[in-house]
Amino acid sequence: MNANSTDAGVLVAIRSGTAPAAVVAGSRNSAAVDRRGFDSCVLAAQTGSASGGPTSLTLAAKLQESADGSTGWTDVAGAAIEPLISENGVARVNVRLPTAKRYLRVTETVSFTGGTSPTLGASSTLVLCGPDEIPAV
Repeated sequence: MNANSTDAGVLVAIRSGTAPAAVVAGSRNSAAVDRRGFDSCVLAAQTGSASGGPTSLTLAAKLQESADGSTGWTDVAGAAIEPLISENGVARVNVRLPTAKRYLRVTETVSFTGGTSPTLGASSTLVLCGPDEIPAV
């Protein structure tokens, strides 16, 4: 780390996980994110409003890794949020990445009990952190 830097912004990079959307029950994956140069991250997921009157809802999110960004996706150990079970919730998990493969993606799973064609506003974000100052893009 640059000893003269007190700005956290030089150490992190924000990457979109899943785009904000009204999501039906099931799973969706983000695009691959290249983590080269970063040795840790925070996965943050959030819920918005639900429609369709479900009696309960769940949003689970986790990180997966791949060597090439398109095949062989596997779960990253310890990289799942505590599932969100209410509207307008936020959860996060801190993840060390020193042995992770080069590419990451977010996998979200939404489930409902009851309701008529329910949907849930959901999104996720990755905050990648490097051991040194990140060059401006």
